[in-house]
Amino acid sequence: MKSPRQPTGHQRFSRRKLLTLGSGASAAALLAACSAQQSATTPAAYPDFQPTLESLNNLELRDITVGFVPITCASPIVNAAAMNIFQLYGLNVSLRRYTGWAELWTAFVAGELDASLFLSPMPMAIHHGFASGQRNIRQPFITNTNGNGITVAKRLAHKVHGPQDFAGLRLGLPFDYSMHNLLARDYLLTGGLDPQQDVDLRIMRPADMVTALAVGELDAFCLPDQFNQRAVAEGVGFIHVLTKDLWHEHPCCSFAVAEDFAAAYPNTYTALLRAIGDSALYIDDPNHRAQTASLMAQSAFLGLPEPVLTAVLTGNFADGTGKQHSIPDRIGFQPYPHESYGVWMLDALQRWDLTGGQQFTTASEYSTAVSDVFDADSATAVLNALGATTTERASETVLGATFDPTNPAAWSQQL
Repeated sequence: MKSPRQPTGHQRFSRRKLLTLGSGASAAALLAACSAQQSATTPAAYPDFQPTLESLNNLELRDITVGFVPITCASPIVNAAAMNIFQLYGLNVSLRRYTGWAELWTAFVAGELDASLFLSPMPMAIHHGFASGQRNIRQPFITNTNGNGITVAKRLAHKVHGPQDFAGLRLGLPFDYSMHNLLARDYLLTGGLDPQQDVDLRIMRPADMVTALAVGELDAFCLPDQFNQRAVAEGVGFIHVLTKDLWHEHPCCSFAVAEDFAAAYPNTYTALLRAIGDSALYIDDPNHRAQTASLMAQSAFLGLPEPVLTAVLTGNFADGTGKQHSIPDRIGFQPYPHESYGVWMLDALQRWDLTGGQQFTTASEYSTAVSDVFDADSATAVLNALGATTTERASETVLGATFDPTNPAAWSQQL
């Protein structure tokens, strides 16, 4: 397996150096990032919302710090603050904002956060020590399915029609341990390209990429849909493909909690899952999408232009080519952590040399590594009570091929 190229002119964190941000000049960068963090304040309880489940009276701890990056994938967490759902479940949650995933990873491993939004592959990487900086972690929820896309600069509208047309282009990605990275690489493979040799993959902060596209530093990016829609709104890009069309109902981001926190405060952990689960299912209702977009667009929460957030959540949007779309499942909020999701991610991480040298061969090894992190039992107890689906998926259809989690090698060999 070839090592990933280091892109020129952009900082790329190696797996072993990822968490050296706590020393030297990198510490200054981290302190600057921390100074930008905000604790989102919660308004009075939203009058139209009633908790689905009863709040627990025996909480061991009420004050909790939760990290997030302000993207649409964070909606279940952010909406729980915006609608005061956390407080209705007896919790006082402070949301701490980060602009990049490396900074959030560092803060979590350092014990500054009790729980956090993560890109879905991150908890496995943190728990199993795939990169430097390890902390035991539980991942009970997928915060969103779908909700991402590949956007291309408008100047390339005449050139880019399929994956084969990305040869020689600069493609922005938010993090090595992201579904964006893993799914985009496999999409490029379907066009006969070697992602590590034929395409210039650049890891950048998501917030910087629309500007980078506009000034010609990037040719395309694969990011959460707010950035795709912003590029359209600003007239600098067009949506080439939604990732839901590559893998329908694929996982994107997740919610995870430190193992020591969950073990020490089991009732608080349950209350936290009840609040976020209730919030996720509320947003998943199409009738609530526009309403919650208006609330979460506020600067204390996602801080996004309301028309952009509304376009993403409702699925009514322009794609930058002159076409209008109505795609209600552009993003979804069904939180159950299917084992098939984890096995696919683990297989992809291993194929792209992102497991820190650890090898997984048998179906049992894959399943154990995933179940060590995915807390399906806690998720099932809460989501069943909320009326959500918790039936495990037997397979996934990714890029037109069937992925069987009991035989991941067979799928990889098709690529």
